[in-house]
Amino acid sequence: MQYHGGDIYRNQIRLDFSVNTNPLGMPDPVKEALHQAVEEAENYPDIRAQALSAAVTEQLQVRKEQLVFGNGASELFHAVLHAIKPSKILIPVPSFLGYEEAAKAIDCEVIFYEMKKEENFCLTDRILDVLDENISLVFLANPNNPVGNLVEPELIFQIAEKCRQCDITLVLDECFMELTGKEQTYSFLKRLDEFPNVVVIRAFTKLYAIPGVRLGYLVCEQNLAEKIRLQLPEWNLSVFAQRAGVAAIKEQEYIARAVVCIQTQRQFLLEELQAAGCSVFDSDADYLLFYSEMPLYELFLQRGILIRDCSNFRGLQRGYYRIAVKSEEQNRMFAEVLREIHENAQAAERIDLMKEKSEERNDRVKGQECIGKTGATAQLVHKTGAVEFVLPGDIEGRSFAIITKELAERGIVIPEEQEPVTKRVIHTSADFGYADTLTFSENAVAVAKSLIRNGADIVTDTNMALSGINKKVLETYGGMAHCFMADEEVAKEAKERRVTRAVISMEHAAKLDKPVIFAVGNAPTALIRLYELISDGIYRPAFIIGVPVGFVNVEVAKEMILHTNVPCIVNRGRKGGSNVAAAICNALLYEVRREDAVKKVD
Repeated sequence: MQYHGGDIYRNQIRLDFSVNTNPLGMPDPVKEALHQAVEEAENYPDIRAQALSAAVTEQLQVRKEQLVFGNGASELFHAVLHAIKPSKILIPVPSFLGYEEAAKAIDCEVIFYEMKKEENFCLTDRILDVLDENISLVFLANPNNPVGNLVEPELIFQIAEKCRQCDITLVLDECFMELTGKEQTYSFLKRLDEFPNVVVIRAFTKLYAIPGVRLGYLVCEQNLAEKIRLQLPEWNLSVFAQRAGVAAIKEQEYIARAVVCIQTQRQFLLEELQAAGCSVFDSDADYLLFYSEMPLYELFLQRGILIRDCSNFRGLQRGYYRIAVKSEEQNRMFAEVLREIHENAQAAERIDLMKEKSEERNDRVKGQECIGKTGATAQLVHKTGAVEFVLPGDIEGRSFAIITKELAERGIVIPEEQEPVTKRVIHTSADFGYADTLTFSENAVAVAKSLIRNGADIVTDTNMALSGINKKVLETYGGMAHCFMADEEVAKEAKERRVTRAVISMEHAAKLDKPVIFAVGNAPTALIRLYELISDGIYRPAFIIGVPVGFVNVEVAKEMILHTNVPCIVNRGRKGGSNVAAAICNALLYEVRREDAVKKVD
């Protein structure tokens, strides 16, 4: 297992999502500065890094005596420890592995404060109870790596104050702070003069997408800065690092664009991960931590994509992964592969379920099935269960017969009106749990069928759901199916307003000059926006199918729809998906077609 992300040298990859650098890539002025530095490579670099020091002090509004530069932030972690020589270090976990590795170099005691999964790995004021005179130094990442959450300013202040009282050096790792877009509120730089015991460390590496250049800096009280500086070798900054840094620090408009890109694309990736059944943790940074039962590191690597396996982080285990937020194009490529992996996993689960059912049936009748069979055939039937030979046109009917039988065996009675919808969802998902969680408003099915007969359109939040809806049947009644998620206009407006495409898609659908049935199987933000439009009296959908899948805002978004007076079908809980949304639509369409065919015969 690799220690860090970015192990492209031992893997054949086409996309690296394991390293969370600026998704905009290296700024052009930085590239030009690096080219120009080639001419200076025959000379020693400036041992005082004067030009770089002047540029950074001007940007940060700090004194140059407070600044110490390093060959990346990692070198500075080591230098701080060698200068302080702490006897005991406290590290909240999960967190960056480099802190512990730096501690090993000075052979000091390390204790770990475990943040709780149930609290989304957020730091709480309970850490204040752990801080005492026995601790010499605390490492704290803000935002956290690998989680991406920020520590509230008031709590940071309390920690810094407690550390000052107990004579503890507090090292704040703000390497990703500027990419959050919340630097003014959450950074501790402006309070350093109040706290001579605090060291803030940052890096150019991730901010300007130059990990190969290696450049970081710290800011702290002058005397402490001098002690740290003495731990570093002379000429630790190459001419390339210095020139790149001078050019980079001027690119503030580039940082502003990066923040907007990260916020938009992070939401896109979050929704895609949720749709694939992953548990995603809230992040303010340019990366997302999530959990999946699937062996995603291996599955993505097979397809040429490198993600960060986080099982070697303290406080995490197998199944935790981190991905970087990349460009829109790269993120869409990642999402396509993720959908493929998820669909394959679902197919495998259905096969396993069918095999399990087959084995159960075979156990009940294995003696009878072997009558008249001898040798290898009998052994095969006994081992795997008899294969049912069913004509392709009869498979669906056979499936529904099995569903009906098993519902009866389970003692589940579904209201007659709701039965076709519920059974088709079970047929699609192989999950009988939907019999308990599918929730119908009063006369929901009758209302939906009436809308279809009168030419209502259907709007989905994914192209996957769109492709699954029987548009031929819908069109016979004058309706059309739409998905606006891939529209350039939607994408542009979402970026400008810093919201999800799902939000804008719902607004565009609201402009359709006819009744609309909304079928939402992926994005809870789509349901939330519909709720807002309804509550504000701006727009009232004709019908809502609310079945997004995931962990973040999914359950509450569904409940919001249930508390409107709009006719709806909602699946309570976390389960759902685009396939379920399409299945509900098709169940309604087929019922309308069946009923109308019966009327014609009569």
